[in-house]
Amino acid sequence: MSKLRILRAAIPVLLLFALLLLVGCQTDSPQNTFAPKGYPADKQRDLFMLVMWPAVVILILVEGAIVVALWRFRRRRNSERPKQLHGNPRLELAWTIAPALLLASLAVPTLATIADLAENPGPNALQVDVIARQWSWEFRYPDLKDSKGQPISSLNELHIPVDRKIHASVVSNDIIHSFWIPRLGGKIDAVPGRTNHLTFSAYEADTYAGECAEFCGLGHALMKLTVVAQPQDEFDAWVRQKQAAVSSEPGGAVVAAVEAGHGN
Repeated sequence: MSKLRILRAAIPVLLLFALLLLVGCQTDSPQNTFAPKGYPADKQRDLFMLVMWPAVVILILVEGAIVVALWRFRRRRNSERPKQLHGNPRLELAWTIAPALLLASLAVPTLATIADLAENPGPNALQVDVIARQWSWEFRYPDLKDSKGQPISSLNELHIPVDRKIHASVVSNDIIHSFWIPRLGGKIDAVPGRTNHLTFSAYEADTYAGECAEFCGLGHALMKLTVVAQPQDEFDAWVRQKQAAVSSEPGGAVVAAVEAGHGN
């Protein structure tokens, strides 16, 4: 095969590869994990980048070496059988030790980040109970009570103050769900009979999109949530409004009615 024919065959493949790369370059998505606006999403993004760039360099070097070898040592007319080699101890030691050293160096920031994310959020964190069900989210604030002494709550919309850690206790009433707010933090599963914990915060007042990231039934695509991050005074005003608006209908009945609407 001539060089020109090889080049013509390679161009469509390269264009397709470039197109696939460009598809993933959108940055204005409301659920873009690479544009974090809170903790621990920023730490997770930084750790991902730290691991990704060495992987990119290794990919380029390895694939480049393969392409060069395939081209340089390709079979030609009347070419002799190449000399058979049976190992190169120095080279084999090098490509065994180098990855081990690289993985060891990456393990240090990885373990440090894991330890940091596992720390207790402290007494000033806002406690929120996240209750997942098919197919909605309920958010209860156990330390913020209404005039009847019941925790205030909301459905599918979580209000939080800016620059304050939120300690979420995540549970499920039925099957496994997954609580995920991409621009604020990672995923945490909501498992029946088990309480999982997630600490996060928002650096800026804004509205952040979230969803259930675990397929949980026919209504899974509709199981979305919104996080409204507000300045402290606006959050306090929202809390007072919720405390004053005491419905004559129990919260469980309201949730049941909403669930029935989702089910239909």
